Order: sequence, then C-alpha cells, then structure tokens
Amino acid sequence: MRLLPIFFLLLTSTPLAAADAEQVVERWLSKQAEVKTWSAEVTQRRKLRSLKHPIESRGEVYFAQPNRFRWQLGTPPRTIAVRTQDELLVAYPRLKQLERYPMSGELDPSWQQVLALLEVGFPSDLETFNAAYEVDSVEAIETGFRLVLRPASKEARRLIEVVRLELSGESFELLATELEFPDGSTLRNDFSAQRRNPEIDESVFVIEDVESYDVVNPLDKRG
Repeated sequence: MRLLPIFFLLLTSTPLAAADAEQVVERWLSKQAEVKTWSAEVTQRRKLRSLKHPIESRGEVYFAQPNRFRWQLGTPPRTIAVRTQDELLVAYPRLKQLERYPMSGELDPSWQQVLALLEVGFPSDLETFNAAYEVDSVEAIETGFRLVLRPASKEARRLIEVVRLELSGESFELLATELEFPDGSTLRNDFSAQRRNPEIDESVFVIEDVESYDVVNPLDKRG
C-alpha cells in the first residue's frame, strides 16, 4: 500500500515554476528552429461527448518550413489535408470530394487562426509563437513536458479553447498535440517514428488527380 502514492505521482503532471517553464519553452523553440522538414506516423483520436468511445485513425504527417504540411489518415487514405502557402485543401478520396480553404485576407480572421493552429508544433521563432499563443502552464510529465497553450486571438478561442503539446524530456521532440474545443470535445495526435529533416519530395504536398474531385468552398460567404 505504501507504493500507491508513488504510483499516482508518476501518473500525474507537476506544474513548473515560471522560470523553469520559460526555459523549457525557449529550449523547445531553439530545437524547432533547426527543423526544416519533419515526418512521422500519427494516431489520431477524436473524443466527442455524444460517443462512448473515441474515433481512432492512423496515418502519416509531413511538414516543411515555412508552412507546408500533409496529413493523411487511413490505409488507403480516407482523408488527406494539404496546406500550401495560399490555401488548405482537404480531400476525401473515397467520395471524390475536395474542400478548399483559402488563406487569403478575405478569410474570416478566426478561421485563419484555426488553420494556423494546425502548425502548432512547428513555430519558426519566439515572436511567431508569442503572436499565436499564450502559455497557460508548463508541466513535467512522465515522458517529458506538456505545454498548455491558449490561442492569443479571441476570435480563435471561439473555435479552439486549449492547445496541449507533449515534448520529449531529452530531445524536445514533438510527441503529441491535443486540441480542446468549447463543446468539450478533443482531437489528439500521437506521433511515432519521427524523422527530423528528411528529404521530402514536392509531390507529397500535392493532391493527386485533383481534377477528378468535386470541389466546394465551405467558407465562401457568397455560398
């Protein structure tokens, strides 16, 4: 019985003092500055209040500075999200449907913030990070550290309430991201087989055979 309190301490998180928390954030950002490209396998879990069990999908993710990424879930892929400099494309190959989200100034600022949050694990510098997030706390956990963030934009907070990042305690590598929404639902991504600065072919950031898809613009205010 005397082992029980120790066991629970291993399972819980411990908030760090402000000075230590700042050092963790600075160390992580310095490591991220070295990342030009990144790839990993991902397990995504979506928890909804209306469902007893989370929805789980597995796939792959690719990232290239400054803001390109590809999320691919399912084998064969059921969902593909590709971010280019100008837009976010979300394709559903089985349905042959594609959603287009422009990243232009015409887009609602809150949605611009939310789409930018998809790159949460890869800020380019401290100024960019501070412009997008407020650090709520930094916690020591069994695998390393957890950063609890809130979107700096009030508009973005209407759509995403909390962002959590889990980092390796040794390499400060990104282990997981979690988004918490105002309705209490969450979207968590656990990463494995990470590769830092691999060679990524340009074709990765292209939706294949896009001409065969039915294209819609969900955020088009004229629709």
